[in-house]
Amino acid sequence: MSAAAETTKKAAASATEAPKQEAFGDVILTKYKTAGDITAKAIKTTIDAVQEGKTVLEICKTGDKAIEEGVAAVYKSDKKLAKGSAFPTTVSINQIICNFAPLASDEASSQKLKAGDVVKIQTGAHIDGYATVAAETVVVGASKSAPVEGPKADALKAAWTAAETAIRVMQPGKTNHEVAKEIEASIREFQGIRAVEGMQTNQMDKDVIDGKKKIVLAAESQSRPDACKLEENDVFGVDIQVTTSESGKPKSDEARTTIYKKTGSTYLLKMQTSRKIFSEVQKVAGAFPFNIGVLEDEKRARMGLQECVNHSLVTPFEVLYDGKDGAITAQIFFTVAISNKGAIRLTPAPTWYNEEVVKSSQSVKDEKLAALLKEPVRQKKAKKPAAADGKTA
Repeated sequence: MSAAAETTKKAAASATEAPKQEAFGDVILTKYKTAGDITAKAIKTTIDAVQEGKTVLEICKTGDKAIEEGVAAVYKSDKKLAKGSAFPTTVSINQIICNFAPLASDEASSQKLKAGDVVKIQTGAHIDGYATVAAETVVVGASKSAPVEGPKADALKAAWTAAETAIRVMQPGKTNHEVAKEIEASIREFQGIRAVEGMQTNQMDKDVIDGKKKIVLAAESQSRPDACKLEENDVFGVDIQVTTSESGKPKSDEARTTIYKKTGSTYLLKMQTSRKIFSEVQKVAGAFPFNIGVLEDEKRARMGLQECVNHSLVTPFEVLYDGKDGAITAQIFFTVAISNKGAIRLTPAPTWYNEEVVKSSQSVKDEKLAALLKEPVRQKKAKKPAAADGKTA
């Protein structure tokens, strides 16, 4: 055999042995859906734990434990496959918008839920880096016999309507600006409710929850993202946040921040403590957000993370709140894959919300939007016409 023939033979063998690239429609979608099932069960378990007298810390621990147990139960035979939390459980009450997950040492960890509190629960899981995140809003003590009414009900219904609008308008070819405009219009159907300014819906991918494509609601001109088109198989974490306050502007509470995420930037840390903490972060959380509480030494972690933040090795997920006293905020977060036959829910629709428990006096007036909300999310296959002999043509 000539040298050229031998080279050709080896190249062909090498190509045959090369790992097959995963296709979205089979292996990847399955991993997303598996993560979505785990996230959904964790959300339900956490909602069941939301009871008057329970502390915020207890609820957070319930969600984190559910995620941990959920990922441990799948893909047991593949020891090398990474799996775990994609977002630590947060429990944000009333005017707190998001990212509230106090440590045991924080005074706020002992805060107890009261009847009527509006509680946003958010958590997430990943399988092999393919993450799903979800959030629902519930009201402590609400039931069919004691329904939610007034501004609280309006906020919950507006968030639900916006989420149902979003999943129907997120189609291949639509721009992020067009989608944002339609979601914002659905929120404006509810008097006294507005979108929280600047909340982002981010593209997701393997080991990525904040990709390049973004949809931003109520964005100021300087924070308006570049225009982009949604494409088939794009995955997004859709974050719908509404408030009863007039401005809709979130404020940050850095003192309460406990959640961080590695950025991918590089820098040679000076402090030994910082290097040790950053190494621990890489092992424990990888590319996903984490709560300081998962690190070995909380005090050392806060010290080491400060240098990491200063040099953009990690980024904080600041606790956001509405500055108006008495403001109520509501959230729905879901993960979705774009498809030409309609969006694919990777996390299910909210399960707590229903109009027997949430009784808003307001409704959608826009006829076009009302018609859209009645449409199915996924298009069904058209049946083939029957032939004259009764058989399918």
